Amino acid sequence: MASEEEVAVILYGFGAELGDFRLFADDLFAELLRQRKFTRSHVMIKETVSRAAFFDTLASIPSVFKIKELHVFSHSIGGGLYVGYHERAADRVRRDAAEHARLTGKRITYDEVLNAEVGGILGDHLLRDPLLRGKNVMRAKFAAGAFMKAWGCNSGVSGWVYTDESSTTHTLVSDQNADADYYYWRALNTRNVPKPSIAQAFADYFGITVYGAGSGSHIEVQRGKTWITSNQYKKETGRWPGAPQTLRLHPDRGTYNAFKPTT
Repeated sequence: MASEEEVAVILYGFGAELGDFRLFADDLFAELLRQRKFTRSHVMIKETVSRAAFFDTLASIPSVFKIKELHVFSHSIGGGLYVGYHERAADRVRRDAAEHARLTGKRITYDEVLNAEVGGILGDHLLRDPLLRGKNVMRAKFAAGAFMKAWGCNSGVSGWVYTDESSTTHTLVSDQNADADYYYWRALNTRNVPKPSIAQAFADYFGITVYGAGSGSHIEVQRGKTWITSNQYKKETGRWPGAPQTLRLHPDRGTYNAFKPTT
């Protein structure tokens, strides 16, 4: 049993094509209680579909509590967690920023892209204010031996380089001067390239071990004491799994890898 000051925090973003991430959060909550790792009153579940909501939630935890486990259900692109992946408000901010740059005839800048990505927590966000300024405050939120687990795709993929699309060559281009349909994501390549995985970036930021996937992920369903893919469940039952079933996300290849702080 965890001590009374140690808590688990489960944050979930916008699931989009992977469904309602609240279902995964609820099942993990039940598992933590079953293992008697935490009492019911010492587990927090919160939806956070923006970067601001993510960090505001952590900042609001009273100082008498220390986070022992931080679980995050989110999409990821390797260089960042996208808690607001395909979330309508976040997409609108991105479109508006890109359109403003197009109308002014200027290339969008590194900082302008980071400001526009309100639904993402990119490694680059952790290297600038206000998050950089608050780094020590965030680190103090965690208990000794704490860890974070990023449930979802690609959070452990390192060497990330951003690309824009070229419909002319039917490719994704990273070169700053390559022809493409637009110039947006490549602005992030003007600094800190190649990017560490977001799992490594969080490990260095929070000062804790972070678990992340080195591949895409899929939904699994618990059948007895085993886990099967949602596709296998559909094949066996004729229906997709939902709230009545116990669900989890799992990497397509291997398992969640541990990333240790390097700073």
